[in-house]
Amino acid sequence: MKPPYFIIAVLLLLAGSFQTSAQIRLDSLELMNYKVSDGDTIFFDDIPPAMIHPKQTMSRRDWVKYYKRVHNFSKAYPYALVVSRVINETDSLFAADNYTERQKEKYLAKMKDDVLNDFEPVFRKLTLKQGLMMIRLIDREVGMTPYYILKFYFNGATAGFWQGVAKLFKGNLKQPYDKFVEDKDLEELVGYWERGEFDDLYMTVFGKPRPEIFVPERFR
Repeated sequence: MKPPYFIIAVLLLLAGSFQTSAQIRLDSLELMNYKVSDGDTIFFDDIPPAMIHPKQTMSRRDWVKYYKRVHNFSKAYPYALVVSRVINETDSLFAADNYTERQKEKYLAKMKDDVLNDFEPVFRKLTLKQGLMMIRLIDREVGMTPYYILKFYFNGATAGFWQGVAKLFKGNLKQPYDKFVEDKDLEELVGYWERGEFDDLYMTVFGKPRPEIFVPERFR
């Protein structure tokens, strides 16, 4: 069964023109700190603390579920970051240029076909669990449930319709991300990602590098 990729694509209709946002700017790079002592140059920097995780004792079934969760996360979270960037930058664009409701509708309508054409084949390749996981992680990144995003940018009828569709796939666009209980396992993996440790975790679990995801050029 394929995921409700159309729900995710709808969220991407909020896209703004940010083609250069992911490019590295040389003037944003920082040189490592150093000092000269007795003619020797000594470099120094702050090292983030290492996280020590207690050894977990899990049943074979639990390990299998963990492996699947790590793999699904490797596909879902990068796309969640893309979507959240789209939403945040579009929101900033609307605010900075003081868009009226009519201008917002016109802007989003113009983006619709291009966005669906770009992302429909991408999301068709995700599994149901990966698609639903991505929806949860989008909420984490933007601080708004997908239902609220749809209602805010479109209308209540649209949000209600997609909520009904999501339920057919055992999803819930209204449920907030809960890092302490419901989504505790996902939050642990987010921690690995943010500390730059996820690739090592993936290598440890699967014995090979994390697969790269495909992002349409205009959204890189």
